Amino acid sequence: MTTIRTSLDAAGRRAIAARTEALFREAGALREGHFELKSGRHADRYLEKFLVLQYPAAVSELCAAITAWGRDANGRAIVDVVAGPTTGGVILAFEVARQLGVRGIFAEEVIDADGSRRRGFRRGFRLQPGERVLLVDDILTTGGSLLAMLPAVEVSGAEVVSAVVLIDRSGGLRQLVSPSSGRGCHVDSLWALDLPTYDPGAPSCPGCCADLPLESPGSKGAG
Repeated sequence: MTTIRTSLDAAGRRAIAARTEALFREAGALREGHFELKSGRHADRYLEKFLVLQYPAAVSELCAAITAWGRDANGRAIVDVVAGPTTGGVILAFEVARQLGVRGIFAEEVIDADGSRRRGFRRGFRLQPGERVLLVDDILTTGGSLLAMLPAVEVSGAEVVSAVVLIDRSGGLRQLVSPSSGRGCHVDSLWALDLPTYDPGAPSCPGCCADLPLESPGSKGAG
């Protein structure tokens, strides 16, 4: 897999990170409290991305920053397709693609006859051999959503050139390795954020120690 390297310098990256943080804070998307995550672990801060993604102007601004990974020094698009996983990646893929002037598609979960799960392109979406694909997503935690997209791109003969997320909260994940080909894909982000998680009831969990009410935000429950 070829990797697109953005021409942004260190100052430019810092400015984008600061602006991304500001947009999340302005939307109330960086919450503080006592949260149960889908993994079952606890956290004292939580990112509710859709509080930002509900605002078209904020989405447009964030996606404009992502397009730096899809343009050359002259501003021309160097990718053919932008793709993202459901659900937040659908919004981002559409807007990044619109700004680059290319196609935007998404991959969703597919359950095969044997009960196994994978990501696949449905609804008539097709990638052609040799097409260059920029992957986008909202928040990187384990990299699972993007990782599951790699075989779906590779089976078509297209090439993933890079992946960009709004926020990296993985703790330093910089490379995804395709389970089907063993090839790597570089991952970059607009903003890297350290959000530690804790075992339920552990002395290190601030919320448990303070006996704060436990919330189950996002798709796990009401948030």
